[in-house]
Amino acid sequence: MAGGFVACVSNHEALEKKPRGHAGSGAGGVSSGGAPSHLGGFGGRAANGGGHADDEPPGESVLTIVNGVVDAPSVALCLAKVDADGNVIPLGSPLTGEPLEYGQSVVVREVEGVDFATEGLEPIVIAGKLELIAGLDCEAAIERARSEEALSDGSGVDLGAGGAAGDGSGPAAMPPGNGGSAGESAGAAGEGDASAGASSGLPAVRSALRVRGLPAISARTLDAGRSLVFVANGCLGGATYSGKQAEKYCGSGYAARRPTASAILVSLSRNVSAAQVALQVVHASFANAQVELRSRPPFPSTSEGISIANVLMGEIAPRPASTQHTAFDLGSARKFQVSVEADGRSLFSQSWSSVLAQGGLAELENGRGYALVLNGPQADLEAVPGLWNAPMVTAIAVDPE
Repeated sequence: MAGGFVACVSNHEALEKKPRGHAGSGAGGVSSGGAPSHLGGFGGRAANGGGHADDEPPGESVLTIVNGVVDAPSVALCLAKVDADGNVIPLGSPLTGEPLEYGQSVVVREVEGVDFATEGLEPIVIAGKLELIAGLDCEAAIERARSEEALSDGSGVDLGAGGAAGDGSGPAAMPPGNGGSAGESAGAAGEGDASAGASSGLPAVRSALRVRGLPAISARTLDAGRSLVFVANGCLGGATYSGKQAEKYCGSGYAARRPTASAILVSLSRNVSAAQVALQVVHASFANAQVELRSRPPFPSTSEGISIANVLMGEIAPRPASTQHTAFDLGSARKFQVSVEADGRSLFSQSWSSVLAQGGLAELENGRGYALVLNGPQADLEAVPGLWNAPMVTAIAVDPE
């Protein structure tokens, strides 16, 4: 789907405008559920690795977008229509009135001016000094961000070939990262990074704004009667967004001029039980391989708690959703922690109250379904202020209110 931006032709007043949840200290497409796409850019070919066949009966079509971009504290989220000729047409104003913070989500049920049966949808993220685009529609905001980035020595950032999600023709998931450790300063240029300076020898200049297109969601995906979650992940890149530890935060192959900004799109299971909580895990972190999520009681308890799922990067598990435990068992109201573990070792943990608040939820309820979305860098790393976010788990409702 090669094609540039053309005039803004629509807005989307039908969309919810407020982000769901708030950021805390812990910080395409698949027609059924499974592997991610990982191509960014504006427009482009399909990029999906396939997934488990979805044999559950259809219901309401709903899309939850989660911001898991690692190298920005918040983003402005725009939507663009991908028409039958591959033209990418930005729509209206940014999706939420306030910036969408890291770990937050927003729910989309319809988009004015887009026919999901015949047209695709491409999310586009803008990061940086977002006050510079205040009051602008998406077309103008994207142009402003492109102009700002061209002024920095990071101009020429490879925005990627683009990606439309949903037909199974694309590559497999990006492998986990293998970088170093945390702690570099926000402005340091990485060893061997082509964006460390321009040919004049002057230091790189951080752009006031950055803009990246994410993999597009193919036509017919959003009207199939599924509850879908689209998780923006990886790093936007750009001048000064580099360091020896970058791949542990952004995924293998990342460099300031080789962004890994992308997304996965999976279908959530609506399998529920009236007396239990239905739970799944979506693993959307490029920098982690297989992990286990557990609900563990607080110290000084030595209980192993409850295993929620073992899951690989790009997967959703279990399928159908697990309905083995009640809200009381999981301890979400008893100061239990959601622990992310690998090889029997706890990598990091986050309180259930924080996990729920990230998705705008107050509590787990028996009889309802939820997905826990893992984002961010290698899970034993901490945030680097001004550069990288920390790992994050966000809870979203399968059927949001």
